Amino acid sequence: MNIFQQREQILANLIEAYKEHDEEKTNHLLNQLKELDKPAEQKPLPEEPKERGFYTTANDGRLLLKDIDDDWSARTWDDCSANHMWNGNRQYAKWLTVCETLPPEAFPLKRVNTGDGNDD
Repeated sequence: MNIFQQREQILANLIEAYKEHDEEKTNHLLNQLKELDKPAEQKPLPEEPKERGFYTTANDGRLLLKDIDDDWSARTWDDCSANHMWNGNRQYAKWLTVCETLPPEAFPLKRVNTGDGNDD
């Protein structure tokens, strides 16, 4: 579960606790939300690959493309929804969004050699 999914779950629970007027549970969930954000604030971003081309994630082999505009997209043929995986259901994202969306174990990205002599 990535950080956005964790936040979404905590916020859903927080809304429920608020509606139930459960002050203790509300305070506990607010503290969880604050703690969840601390590691993200303290950790530097993984280094963005400099070269354009295809990359796979370290944890699950998801195929990503860095294009000529330095935008990132997920490339898959079997699940069209994965092509719009970034925040706001966008097809393209900048590096910060890639780092926020993918789990820490997805990094470092591994460069893919396509074998066509033109990996850009």
